[in-house]
Amino acid sequence: MKSTGIRQVDKRMLFLFVVGGVATVFVYFGLQSSLLFPTYFSAPISADEAVSIVAHNLNLTKYRASDFSAMYVYLRGDGGIFASNINSNVIGKLIGKTQPTLTTGSYFAWEIRHNHNIYFLDSTTGEFVSPSNSSSS
Repeated sequence: MKSTGIRQVDKRMLFLFVVGGVATVFVYFGLQSSLLFPTYFSAPISADEAVSIVAHNLNLTKYRASDFSAMYVYLRGDGGIFASNINSNVIGKLIGKTQPTLTTGSYFAWEIRHNHNIYFLDSTTGEFVSPSNSSSS
């Protein structure tokens, strides 16, 4: 009788390990796929919204959007600026360098240029993530 009880415990343990393993695999692939499609969970602000935030920060009551240029980039914590695509968040080649970010974290950001100054805004929150500077990249 003892051997039957041990076999049931072995089957239960095996079942629990299999269920745990399958759950781990599902969680892993779920996290991997969420990294490929981050815009489903946090939609980026538009270029017009980013320009509006910069204009408001500069206390411009009347401005023309054509006086600004906006580019979606990946901004590394050390100040490296990389080309990026807003639809896929693919990080491209290095296109410039600026001051390190305020938090030393990396961001998908809007690079807004106005009057030879550059501003970097977090693409989802619209917060400034790097000190503004004169264009030197």
